[in-house]
Formats: sequence, C-alpha cells, structure tokens
Amino acid sequence: MKAISQKITLPSNKAFEVRKDELPHFYNSWHFHDQIELTLILKSDGIRFIGDHIDQFSVGDLVLIGPNLPHLWQNEASYYQNTSGNHAAAIIIHFEPELWGSRFLTLEGIKSVDDLLKKAKYGIRIDGPARTEIAVKIEKLPHTEGFEKLMLFFEVLNDIATNTEHQLLATSGFVKSFNKGNDERLDKVYEYVMEHLTENINLDEAANLLNLSKSAFCRFFKKKTRKTFSQFVKEARIGYACKLLQSNDLSTSQICYECGFDSFTYFSRSFKNITGKTPTLYRNQYNFDTV
Repeated sequence: MKAISQKITLPSNKAFEVRKDELPHFYNSWHFHDQIELTLILKSDGIRFIGDHIDQFSVGDLVLIGPNLPHLWQNEASYYQNTSGNHAAAIIIHFEPELWGSRFLTLEGIKSVDDLLKKAKYGIRIDGPARTEIAVKIEKLPHTEGFEKLMLFFEVLNDIATNTEHQLLATSGFVKSFNKGNDERLDKVYEYVMEHLTENINLDEAANLLNLSKSAFCRFFKKKTRKTFSQFVKEARIGYACKLLQSNDLSTSQICYECGFDSFTYFSRSFKNITGKTPTLYRNQYNFDTV
C-alpha cells in the first residue's frame, strides 16, 4: 500500500471540521495528512492500520491520529461487493495541530490536552467506560452549531485527555522513520504482505521487491520499523484472525489456517503474545460484550 498524501483544506473561520460519512464501505486508501484526525466508527467492522499497528475494528472504535501518520480502515471483502447489503458509517473530525497556538496550550488546565496532542503522533485508541460517554458527545457535534459546538469539541478533547484507558498504536520506530516523501520501498513491502496475507509469504520475494539480499532486506526493515519482518507479518495475520473470530462461522483451527499459519500451536501462542488472550477467550469475550 502506497501511503497517499491527502490535501485537506479547513475553512478559515472554523476551529475544526466534522462530517458524518455513510457509504457502502470505507475508502480503501492508506493515506496521511497534515491535520489531526479523530474518528468514531458507527457502522461496519474490519482491520485498522495506523502506522505499523494492525488491529481489528468494530462499532464504537475511537481513534485519535496525529499529523502525517498513515492510516486506513479496511472493511472485509463482503463490504466491497454491491450485493452484500453491508454499510459503513463514521464521524470524522479534522483540526490543525496549531489550532490554539503554543501559548494557549501552556495555560492552566490545558496541559493534559497539550500532552494528548503530542502523543497523537503515535495514534491513540480510546478505551474504557469513558469511551461510550465521549462517543455520545461526538455524535452530537454534526447537529450542533456556534459556541455550543466549539465548547462541545473542547469537552471531547478534555475527556479523551483525562481518560487513563487508552493505547498508543504505532511504534516510535515507525514514527521516527516515516518520511512522507520517501516511503515507496516500505509501501511495496506492506502491499505485498497485505495481498498475500492468507498465503505463504516468502522472505526472498519480499527482498526481491527492493532488489536487496535477504540479510540486507532484514536490516532495512528492522531499521525502518523497529521490528522484524516476520513479526510484522505475524501481527498482520493476528489482526485478521481477530476479525474472523468475531464470526461464529469458522472454528479457531480453521481460522488459524485461513490466516496463513501452518501450526495451530504456534498460532495460539502468537495470538496470546500479541493480544494477551487465547483465541477462544477473545471470541467468548467479544460475543459476551456484544450480547
């Protein structure tokens, strides 16, 4: 996937812009822009890519994304088929990093928001009970006007900043190494992995994409992402497995092989190392939470 630079022009008389997107599926484009983005998923599920972080998403997913951090919400294949009947919806907020100026962010009571915006460069997933309350306020924003709308937006940012249950997503290695003007080599590798996620992913083929030897490719990938190529592939496959586990159609052993693993024991161990749960526990908790 080539990270595409997206040009967003915000109205000069607005502190932020909010929109509600309702469409058959989300845009299948890994992109970045100069603005900070806050996205709340209202409908659909799939796999979310934030920098080098890969995870499943579903209704209620709430993520804050810093400037020039590549991101993508990719629905499963059925959403891209006109006959599926599935639809996607989200509320997206964009605002400039220098919205208030440096002096405003040093004022008493604002430091937590300043800290939040600095951490947004990694991407932040908002979790915990507060997420539901924040989502309710976000859903009001498209229907609010004037000063009330501005204050509600400030409330949302403050609620996120003071919520202790959150997760930073992209690694510091990716954030430091990503250059919006010089990322084509990594793009080729990411595209190869995502296109062959359920198949055998060959290190030789990945290295050949960049005209590198295997050892040179491994050094390049580790330097750029701060993780090994095999670890990246494993995380991508586990992210896909999480999505499949949300459906009761396939057994955990079937999902193991559907995601490109050839050993159920290795799949189970990898799943627990990455998510902190066994595949069975993950599925049971998901089904319980959505009852």
